[in-house]
Amino acid sequence: MSKTSKLLLLFIFLILSLTISLFLGSINTISMIKSVFSGDAAALSIITDIRIPRILNAVLVGSALSCSGIILQSLLKNNLAEPGLLGISAGAGLGAIIIFLLPFQSTFALLPPVSFISGILATALIFITAKNLESRHFNYISSNKIILAGIALNALFSSVNGLLLLLSGSNITQIIYWLNGGLSGKGWNEFLFTFPIVFIAVIFSFLLSKDFDVMYLGEELSVTLGLNLKRMQLISVILSSLLAAAAVSIAGIISFVGLIIPNISKLIFGSGHKYIIPGSVLLGSSLLVLSDAFARSVIAPSELPAGIVTSLIGAPIFIYLIVKKQNI
Repeated sequence: MSKTSKLLLLFIFLILSLTISLFLGSINTISMIKSVFSGDAAALSIITDIRIPRILNAVLVGSALSCSGIILQSLLKNNLAEPGLLGISAGAGLGAIIIFLLPFQSTFALLPPVSFISGILATALIFITAKNLESRHFNYISSNKIILAGIALNALFSSVNGLLLLLSGSNITQIIYWLNGGLSGKGWNEFLFTFPIVFIAVIFSFLLSKDFDVMYLGEELSVTLGLNLKRMQLISVILSSLLAAAAVSIAGIISFVGLIIPNISKLIFGSGHKYIIPGSVLLGSSLLVLSDAFARSVIAPSELPAGIVTSLIGAPIFIYLIVKKQNI
């Protein structure tokens, strides 16, 4: 089967996932559609103002995390790289926790933009730290230095988040739910805020597919082949941070999507980011749409954080990928 045919199948799978998600929930969609045709404005509002924007937000978050993951794996030449490893997610989480601790309820409207900016600033700090660790003899930053800086700052951000969590008092339930990742209550405002960022970043990543192919070969070989590695590293950091921060600003910290989806896409398409990137976007969208549908229906009318579902799905898949790689 050609790679184009595989992409088409993944697109069809995403459409099926969207349909399934629309029909799952505490309220049956078929009965709501009947109510709409009978003139029930409340049923129409549930579909247009709650379920559809929530599903679209799931598509955005899944796309952003998956694309961010594949960019970081190409940048660092490490298939275990993902936004959480470098502290991007924890940095965005820090801004969100600060908003939760403010005494004004109206400040919750600032949650998406503040967490987004916090994630961008965290990435800038990681990149500056890695640059200062690097020898001045090279015109690029070693991927190992970026990983070391990311791990160190991730530990710092996580410890600060833990301290603030202990001091959160009555807000601790909201913060824990947000840190576990979820799409409850996410509507058109969140979608309209992040859609331009995610769309432009994904398209730009796809246009740089050939450069990612070269960069994945390693620093020395990339420079030998004529790639402006320093510029490409900066572009990769900017794109991955924009995507990860946008995802966290909508749904909180959702684990494993940015880790396992790029690896599955590589298994399906082999080499070539021209296919791996759109494959990751389609797979990541489908995974999060289905995970959110399961999260809101398994214990309806209550719901689980979607991040818990992705972790339950992602952990065994990740173990399987490790075992499979060892057996090759």
